[in-house]
Amino acid sequence: MDKTLIMVSSVTYAIKGRDLLRNHGIKAYIERTPNASDRVGCGYSIMIFGNISAALQLLKSAGIKVLGTV
Repeated sequence: MDKTLIMVSSVTYAIKGRDLLRNHGIKAYIERTPNASDRVGCGYSIMIFGNISAALQLLKSAGIKVLGTV
């Protein structure tokens, strides 16, 4: 499985997003964003294993702003 980091705008969104994804059967964890000082956002990301398209769609539908993926 591929590991993807989804960067979000706040630690609150990271927690909400992780919980949302887990409730939909996607393995998700909160992790520090590598080189956070070089990026926009809170410095935390949601790490997922699996279908990135489905995860991004769920986050978008819940109103969680995604800043990018790594």
